[in-house]
Amino acid sequence: MTACGVWPSRRGLHAVLVDAARRPKLRAFVPADSRDARWGLVQRLSAAGAALVVDEALLPADPLASIALRAGLTVWVAGAPLLPSLRLAAGITRSPPRATAALLARLPSIPWLREHLRRLDAQDDPRQLPLL
Repeated sequence: MTACGVWPSRRGLHAVLVDAARRPKLRAFVPADSRDARWGLVQRLSAAGAALVVDEALLPADPLASIALRAGLTVWVAGAPLLPSLRLAAGITRSPPRATAALLARLPSIPWLREHLRRLDAQDDPRQLPLL
């Protein structure tokens, strides 16, 4: 399974794309805090057939997950206590953000860890009126 993990830093988002063999294929840095930059990243992931893996704390702070859902990507969410525990066990709590992004990208390919991820479902737009 090809997946992309995303981790925020002070300067922007760090994304690491990992292939089915769990090897990094692409390291990206998204410094621009704009919807266009997020859309560009989502388009690259869509072309690669990748899923997106994000931290639960990133959901309310960044529109990337909702943009990915609208583009038809699978979005996995890793929350507490899984992600902090794995970061501590891997010794990457003070490492560069790309290390955590790579860790996130590898989670869906490990069956017993995938059980602890939550798949984000597309929600209806609250601005739309029901027809029936």
